[in-house]
This record gives sequence, C-alpha cells and structure tokens, in this order.
Amino acid sequence: MKTIGLFFGGPSNEHEVSISSAKNIVANFPGKKYKLLLVFWDKQGKFYIVKDINDLRKNRQAIVLEKLKEKIDIALLMTHGKNGEDGVLQSLLESQKIKYCGCRPLSSALCMDKGLFKQFLAGQSIKQVKFAVLDYSLNTNQELSAIKNSIQKTFKLPIYVKPANSGSSVGITKIVKFSQLSSAITEALKHDNKIIVEEGLLNPKEVEVAVLGNKELKISNPGELQLAKDFYSYDDKYKLGQATVQIPAKLPLKQKNEIVKLAERVYKLCLCSGFARIDFFVSDNQVYLNEINTLPGFTNISMYPMLMMNTGMTYQDLIIAIIELGY
Repeated sequence: MKTIGLFFGGPSNEHEVSISSAKNIVANFPGKKYKLLLVFWDKQGKFYIVKDINDLRKNRQAIVLEKLKEKIDIALLMTHGKNGEDGVLQSLLESQKIKYCGCRPLSSALCMDKGLFKQFLAGQSIKQVKFAVLDYSLNTNQELSAIKNSIQKTFKLPIYVKPANSGSSVGITKIVKFSQLSSAITEALKHDNKIIVEEGLLNPKEVEVAVLGNKELKISNPGELQLAKDFYSYDDKYKLGQATVQIPAKLPLKQKNEIVKLAERVYKLCLCSGFARIDFFVSDNQVYLNEINTLPGFTNISMYPMLMMNTGMTYQDLIIAIIELGY
C-alpha cells in the first residue's frame, strides 16, 4: 500500500486556506487504498509530521525534506500561495526525487506570476482584460510613474489592483477613482513587489473550469460564481460565504464549448499537469481568460472539487485520480 504525504500549511498568506483544504482531503481520503501521512509546513518554513490535523502542535515530529522520501511514495500538495504553489516546493521535491501530484516547477511559476502569465498568453492572441504590470523590483521610479500615468489616461474605471503572486483574493482592491490608485498599490505591495492593474468589465460573469489529467484531459462543464456583490473578497470567500455556485453555468452551448476548448488550449500552452482550475470572465458575449490556479482550493466551498464531482466523480474518486497522475 502506497503512503501519500499530504503537504499543507506553508509560509504564504494562504496558510489558513491551505489547512482548510487539507482538512477536506483528510475527511474524504481513500484510506482503504492508501496510507496517509500528514506533513505540516509551518509559517517559519519547518516541516513536521503530525498525527491530528485539528491539533497541529500536539504529537508532532520535526523532519527535514531529505528524510521524507524514506516515508512517502507520493506527495499530495495542498500548499496554496507563495513557495508552495509557485514551483519552489515542487523543485525541492524534485531535488529529492520525491514523486508529487500537480504541475511541474516551470508551469507552477508561470501560472503563479500573473504578470508573466498574462504577458505570455497575450503573445498567444488569447483575449484578456486590459492590464498593466508594475514591477517594483525591476522598474525604475521613472518607469513606474510612466506606467501609472498611462493607466490614468487609457484605462476605464473601475479597475482592480492586485499582487502578481498571490491568490484567494488576498491583497486585491477595486477602485472607482484614480485618486485611490496609490493606496491600492500600497495594499498590494504588502504581498508582492510586482503589481497587476486590470481594467474592469461591464457586469461580468465569473466562470471557472476544472481540468484533470496529464496527456489525456478530463474537463468539467463551466461553473459560474454568482456574487452577492461585484467583487469577491477573501472574507466573502472564506468567512462570510457570500457567493453561490451555478453548475453548469447558465451560458449558451456555443459559449460553453468555446470556454472548454480555450481551457484545454491554455492548460497545454502552460504545460500544466495533474490538475488545475482555469478562470474566465464573460461580458458582452465575449470570453476573457483570467488566470490558472495550479493548486486550486479544496475547502468545503471550493469550486474545483464541485466542478469535478458534477462530472460524476465522487470526492474519493477525485483524490485517487489526482494521486494516480502524480509522477
């Protein structure tokens, strides 16, 4: 019987979401097929083997990554955010020749960095909302000022300001006046040195697709996230529950097919493997690519497992399929 190491936690600002995802995996884990080893990654970067996911300080044993390959056959990652989703942990696992589930380092890094991701797919002529990138690590002050001036002259309000390397709506601000731009950038800079500014759409639908597979892909019907208000914040997602899900999305068949085909193309272009959630906007009968989440949430309100279960899979079927795709 193979031993699966469930990695969760991590030093990112999505630490708590990661723990919630892992709890759902534990609750639905196919224990008759695999053994489960819980690997908690604390905010300081240390790894621990823990016995109880509901009490991470009790009966835990510190372990270095080099020793983990003696204890597990495959790593199942629920490490959302920086270092866990961007290729860093994936590279560490590869250096130790530990098999794992999900995207490889290059794909993980590309999809995590929204600036690189958007610039790459713009070169593939894939429709996206108008965007600008402010890189406070590389751009000079003069360049940053020029980009901000261009945003104020050419972007239509509202606009959204977000950290390039983050998720779960952390650090995102919607602004309706250009006088709010500086404070929104300051908020985003708390999470990353690279900032994305995006032009808003008129009454957009937020549509998401789940993809499962390496070479042969299983792609879900598009699902729609129906918001209680026009911006889905971190608190709305994980604390207030102020959103509903429509699966399948209420879209014309032609548009659903377009979204599914585009999801397949983007998944392959970005060299994704294992599983990922691909997000779109639909506005004025046009489809816009938003982003790829290479380690989508598995909380009890997360879209990815709901979309895959809508295809006829059980939660356990999904976990088994992801594990079997690991390499």
